[in-house]
Amino acid sequence: MESLLRECTKEDAWKLEENELFICANSFHFIHLMQEASPFSSLEHATSFARELWFNNSPIRSWLDAFSAHRHIRVAIGRAPTELISDLCQLGAKYRKKFGFEFFTTTDMRHSHRILAEVKARCENNILVELDIASKQEFIFIERKLTKLWERLSEEKLQEDTDDIGEIVQDSLEEELLPSKSSDEVSSTGQKACLRDYDLNKTPDENERL
Repeated sequence: MESLLRECTKEDAWKLEENELFICANSFHFIHLMQEASPFSSLEHATSFARELWFNNSPIRSWLDAFSAHRHIRVAIGRAPTELISDLCQLGAKYRKKFGFEFFTTTDMRHSHRILAEVKARCENNILVELDIASKQEFIFIERKLTKLWERLSEEKLQEDTDDIGEIVQDSLEEELLPSKSSDEVSSTGQKACLRDYDLNKTPDENERL
């Protein structure tokens, strides 16, 4: 893992693209500024910039855009035992009506009872408290996805470097395997090249004077 999450030199740092960053957060403001700031020298550099951007330089609208990508209550309902489905539906609707965005959490979707308790407790928050909680939860997802993106780019770069080295080695081996020409062959080749320049209807002396 440490080798994958290595620091990049200025020459091989990656310029992150919009489609790659969109995987990390569904916010055009966040994506645009991350792309402008890239390339980053390391995962730590990218994460540090993302954290500062997310918490200190992003408008609430940017947060809401990112929040809108989540469907955690629906997923939880799909996995919940029958006796919890009604409560999850009601509390999910209550949360959405109060705060204007869907409930989401870093809690594993398989833990239906924990999610039910969490959404119930968070419904009691005021909007400022809940925005603070939700933004911190969202950044956990951003950080995880940024790490996965960096790992993938590192693996692709490593594969490219390995392929390049393989091609160089193969070319070197092929050069070594090519038979070298003997002095007789070289001489013969030279003679044949000269003969092509000769006018065979003239004497050697006449050819020399051409």
